Amino acid sequence: MPDIQAQPLSGWWRIVSFQLEFQDTGECVDTYGRAPLGHIVIERDRIMSILTSQERPNHDPAALFEAMIAYSGLCRVEGEDKLIIQVDTAWHPAWVGTEQRRFFRLDRDVLSIATAWQTHPSFPGRTARGVLMARKSKV
Repeated sequence: MPDIQAQPLSGWWRIVSFQLEFQDTGECVDTYGRAPLGHIVIERDRIMSILTSQERPNHDPAALFEAMIAYSGLCRVEGEDKLIIQVDTAWHPAWVGTEQRRFFRLDRDVLSIATAWQTHPSFPGRTARGVLMARKSKV
């Protein structure tokens, strides 16, 4: 099982966008706003990520929970474009103990990470994928 140690994914990444892309129309929705806040840290065989909307309400705990994603775990690269994350800590208990598969593309200092196409619970009957863009940052 190859790990990502010494791979170009290692380092600190500042999240610059997160969009839901719909398969049927190609439409993209900024689910965490046009300028989300967040970082991804990949070191050796571990990843940690947090993503929030800048427009998070400060009075509604349920809305706060829905306006963020945070998780960490062991990770590895498979092939040339798959990032596999074994989640051990997460903002949502349903993710703990799961294996999250992502597809990535690296273009110099820009990292694109996408989920597989799937039916999205917020948009019944529509197939979508999450697409995150991050830029390499100097800690």
